[in-house]
Amino acid sequence: MRAGALVAAGAFASALTMTASGIAAAELATDITVDGTYLVNVDIEPGTYIGDGTPDPATGGCFWRRLWKVQTPTDYPDPNYYIIASDFVRTKPVTVEIKATDVAFSTQNCGAWHLAPARPNTGSFG
Repeated sequence: MRAGALVAAGAFASALTMTASGIAAAELATDITVDGTYLVNVDIEPGTYIGDGTPDPATGGCFWRRLWKVQTPTDYPDPNYYIIASDFVRTKPVTVEIKATDVAFSTQNCGAWHLAPARPNTGSFG
């Protein structure tokens, strides 16, 4: 009886281990294809992104924002309060560095964004 209880306990522990280790975190996106707000380190990887730019500069521009907080209805009412950096551009391509310390990145009318390849480490400070 005692051996049976130990086997059952071992099987239960194995099942828990398999369940816990079977849950994998989703991979972060390195491409942003639609307008919206994306959480850094949750939805997208930090890094330097290059955007296609606005489809038609004559009718509007690309507006992007790096945010230190995503505004909720109960927060301070001025949306500009939550902006770390932003830009409105009509030129192509558009480049922005999204830092790991940013909370979110918002994009409107910028086309697709793609994470630029990391620059190789030269091993020097210069």
